[in-house]
Amino acid sequence: MMELEKIARRIASLRRERGYTGEALAERLQVSPQAVSKWENAKCLPETAILPALAEALDCSIDSLLCPRELFILEAVYTDGEKEVPVTRFLDNLVRDNVLDIYVNQTFTGDSLESDRLKVLTVKFQTPEGVGFSYALQNQNLTLDRKSAGFEPEEAVRILDAYYGNGKEYASAMQKMEHYAYFKWDRILVNHETFPSSTASDDTEYLTLIYLNGEGIHVISCPENDAIYYGNHGTRLVLRDRSQCILEEIKRLSWEGGREGMECPWAGALQASLAYMGEPYTYEQIMGMSGACYRICFVDVWDYSCTDALVAFDYATPLYEAIGYGFRMVERLEKQERKAERQAIMEDIRAGMPVLAINLRVAAEWGIITGYVDNGNRFLCRTYFDQEVFDALEGGDGQGQLDGQEPSTDQRCEDRRIVFEENKGYLFSDFWPFLILHFGEKGEPKRPAEILKTSLATLVASFQGEECRGYHQGKDAYRAWIDGLSREEDFRLADDRENVMRRLTVNDDMLGTLIDARFAAAAWLQENLSVIPETSREHLAKIAENCRTIAHELSAFQHRIGHASGCEIAYNTVKAAGASTPTLRREQIALLERALVLEEENCRLAGLLLELPA
Repeated sequence: MMELEKIARRIASLRRERGYTGEALAERLQVSPQAVSKWENAKCLPETAILPALAEALDCSIDSLLCPRELFILEAVYTDGEKEVPVTRFLDNLVRDNVLDIYVNQTFTGDSLESDRLKVLTVKFQTPEGVGFSYALQNQNLTLDRKSAGFEPEEAVRILDAYYGNGKEYASAMQKMEHYAYFKWDRILVNHETFPSSTASDDTEYLTLIYLNGEGIHVISCPENDAIYYGNHGTRLVLRDRSQCILEEIKRLSWEGGREGMECPWAGALQASLAYMGEPYTYEQIMGMSGACYRICFVDVWDYSCTDALVAFDYATPLYEAIGYGFRMVERLEKQERKAERQAIMEDIRAGMPVLAINLRVAAEWGIITGYVDNGNRFLCRTYFDQEVFDALEGGDGQGQLDGQEPSTDQRCEDRRIVFEENKGYLFSDFWPFLILHFGEKGEPKRPAEILKTSLATLVASFQGEECRGYHQGKDAYRAWIDGLSREEDFRLADDRENVMRRLTVNDDMLGTLIDARFAAAAWLQENLSVIPETSREHLAKIAENCRTIAHELSAFQHRIGHASGCEIAYNTVKAAGASTPTLRREQIALLERALVLEEENCRLAGLLLELPA
């Protein structure tokens, strides 16, 4: 009779443990609820034919149901804190004479867990003393018997053990955890500063926590440079959802944003990214510190790329050094290299750092990767080509494009509006970028005097720069541009309308870029007059004045002949010029020749300022 009661209690206990009601278990076994009730009240034993199905439903062996035992394994999991292998029945079958004594290693379960993380075996067991929890690390022994008490569940999180490292090399981190618990933070930052790394490890490391809560024992593993959060009012530990991460409220990019616009997408994207990171530099400051405010570039085939800030000269290094950031540029990856780069972009986004890139949407211009969804398979972005979509969605005219296709119904447009809002107001990137810029570690910015000196050195170097990959720079770019405008045979509409319109469009883009850059130069140099001795400020003021003159004269000319955008520029320019196009080109040539004289004077004055003692 005593054995029957033990079996009854065992069946009832396992049923509750597995989450079944009496009726649900009866339905699964295709017996009556009264039959289950009789088993659990020691009225009778289950029929022999039903025992295999009952053991399967309760995740135990037939022996553990019927044999007189006092140690039962209720639940056992082999886990690395991310993935897990249930091993309950396997461990329960290893109980002998109410003792479980096993050595935990990678293959003891017969199912190896492929991972570089630390592995842990967690166990929920039952004895005459009640229900308890225990655990053992990989390559350790776990021993339980009928007198084992184990840990009891608690409502709030109680961390039992902590380790930092990986499956090959790890060390206890409990002392650090106890220290940081004093501050009652809502998250645990996992990095080498908080949890010092082993000198023997060059691989990814993890913080592995073994903890109790009201539901039982758990293991959570967090990779370095991420965080573990206290969820559900401090009753559980959770990882950030790594399948997506969106940096909210990075400002929109627009050609019209600075004093005369923000015609340099690289500087505009950089300014918006830095502002998000709490670095409130102006567009003019970025143009000035980088030296991009002095840029001029021309390619003989009249390509739009000649307006890109970094196509022929390195303006990135002076800028990042000035503001105290490292940086890493990734250029034209092979397809098999994308996986690693995708991970690098995701890590930057999770660390709160936007990523600059070229060719995200519509055309090859600089923009910002602002987040990712679907485990990094789709990037979100800001680009200079977004405004039309914003206007359409916000204006409700049904013409918004989020995937490159026109909506055919009001419902499709509404669906896209919902996607747009779910993605925090960002659009999906259409293409894999061919040039990517990552922010590096933050250090000390340079002193203003050093920044100004570097900027003036960049003025001289870029003005005197040699041809780079077919792109003329500085004074050579002026001369090549003037020569290109002088070729009458290249501007005959009747002979080659398509290429004439292309040249006029590129010409308009170049004018806009040059005007924007020199206005930025004038503003930034004026802002930095106080950086140098008063006796030398006249030279710097003159450079600023010359830049302003170039910008004003070319701006007046461009507005007079009509300035639009894209193909509309070419159409309007041809229409406005009509038969007098040669006259307008001669007028522009004269303005460029005058600008070149002023630029040469700026180069000479910058040289004099660079000779001043530090």
